Amino acid sequence: MPDEHACEGDNDQAHAPQAAMTSGDVMKDGLEPDSALHRLSERIEGVEEGQERHEGELDGFGEGLHGVRADVVRLSSEVAHAREEIAGLESAVTDTRQTLDAFIEQYGRDREVSKAQAELSRLTTDWHANFAQRKQTRALARGLVHTLTAQAVYRNVVNTATVRACSEERLLLEPTYWLAPATMAVAARFRNEDEQGERAQAHACTLDAAKANLFFALTCSRLGDETEAAAWMDLYLQSLDPDELGQDFLVVLDAIASRELGEKALGYTQQAMAGWNRGGTSLSTGTYTSPDMGGGTHLESRLLNLRSCIAENQYAALRETCGEQWEALRGGWELATVPDRTLAHIERMFPDGVAGIDTPVNSGGHVESALERLIDQLEPDEADMRERMRRLERVVEHRGDLEAVGRAHESSLAPDAAPVAFMTLLDQAIFEPDEVRLGQPARLMALRAIWPGLEDAAQRFVTASQDRLPRHITLSVAGWSCTVATDPQLMVEPGPLVDELAAHIEQQTKVQSDAVVRRWPRVVAALVMGAFTGALVVPFVDDASRWIFALLTIGMFTWMIWEIWSVPLRKRHVIDQGNRLRQEAVTTLAKALRQCEDLFEDWREAMEQLPFLSQWEGNYKQD
Repeated sequence: MPDEHACEGDNDQAHAPQAAMTSGDVMKDGLEPDSALHRLSERIEGVEEGQERHEGELDGFGEGLHGVRADVVRLSSEVAHAREEIAGLESAVTDTRQTLDAFIEQYGRDREVSKAQAELSRLTTDWHANFAQRKQTRALARGLVHTLTAQAVYRNVVNTATVRACSEERLLLEPTYWLAPATMAVAARFRNEDEQGERAQAHACTLDAAKANLFFALTCSRLGDETEAAAWMDLYLQSLDPDELGQDFLVVLDAIASRELGEKALGYTQQAMAGWNRGGTSLSTGTYTSPDMGGGTHLESRLLNLRSCIAENQYAALRETCGEQWEALRGGWELATVPDRTLAHIERMFPDGVAGIDTPVNSGGHVESALERLIDQLEPDEADMRERMRRLERVVEHRGDLEAVGRAHESSLAPDAAPVAFMTLLDQAIFEPDEVRLGQPARLMALRAIWPGLEDAAQRFVTASQDRLPRHITLSVAGWSCTVATDPQLMVEPGPLVDELAAHIEQQTKVQSDAVVRRWPRVVAALVMGAFTGALVVPFVDDASRWIFALLTIGMFTWMIWEIWSVPLRKRHVIDQGNRLRQEAVTTLAKALRQCEDLFEDWREAMEQLPFLSQWEGNYKQD
């Protein structure tokens, strides 16, 4: 017991200091929240002061931002104003540039005009200094070759000494101009001074043989001396280059064809044209290359363009049945039509025939026109200077616009200024009459010049067509073929061939019908597959697959029944198809045979037109 009390006393003493410590701690802990609250209050007050300070700064920042915004608005207004000023400046610069460009362009044009006026003034001075006398020479020549002048001289109305003095003066003033000695030769003719006239003629021919020969030919014709006119015309034709015929030759050809220079001049011209044609290559029928659409000579190409062509829907049945032979048949038939179409073209070009064209005219109009053109024709040096002067005049007229000057110059060029080759002239005279200004008599002369080549070319086409004409052709219809003669005397009637084709198709149909039998392997296969599926597969599958295999089984038995009972229906179908095929084939063959007869009849008739073409050519020979 004492021990227990002692122990309890010890425990009390041990707990007493612990209790006292706990109370102090409690008081200390009570003071700590107050200090924390105090500190928190101080912090809140600091935050409020900071907030007040920041609000003041924000107010200042807002005022500054408002000022910045006002500055930005003012700056935007200034920028817009600056843009307007820049735009106005750009417009002013553009206007200034346009004005400057226009000024520069106008300055360039004015400079071109000034240069053109100065050059034109210089050329005009040179023209009057070098070529003014030629105008008077032309006037004198125009007066000397007039028929009234000859009558005045022969009636002593005009003194021949005056004529001689005028012509000699022209020669002294223009010694290098061929027309001056030519007029002197005409004046010597009026005075019957043959020796002086011959010397003047020789001088003129030395300066320009072609023009002088033509001048003397036309002058003699106008004065009524056809024999001398023919001699001069022969010399003129010999001096020409057939590859570069001037436009004067067209007028001369009209005069010769109208017999205004007499029969001898006409004969000389025909001989010269025949020689030019033989020496040329453009329209000659030299080496023949091919009668087809390509190859051959130019004349042959012209004749090919006149041929008749088979239309796409023409001879359709024959084209279908003869197969690859058709192209050769078509080409040969079209070649055969060349003579007939050529004759039709010639009759259309000369509707009045030879009698209405190849008759003497001798009105003198073409000779007068040719003389006027020859006398007024400028010499090369004159023409060059005149062309330069005209261009300068256009520069002044268009105020220096060189592009407008170029367009005006191109539009002013005469379409007939360039020389033309003789072969081109013949070609245009016959096949393109609107491209060359020739009368009907001159065009008839052109036709005569190329007639040998034209007839030879037509003969070549007929020969090529004859070579393409087969003796027999093969027609194929529905796998059946027959050989048909192209000679009308050997052609058989279409009836037996049609019957033979019908019998062939009937026999073929019968064979195909007899081949329609029950196909027992298919029947057995369908029966086995249906029984196997129905007995061994259907009972052991689920419901979804069972319906599928059940339908398959029904399909196999249906197929078996169809194979057994469909034989009569299939035979009827084969027979119906055979009947339709027989009707179509018989109709096609009948049409092909008729078209075959028509084709070869037309072919032979077309080839027989060649003698009529030659006969037309013989008409003017007899005339």
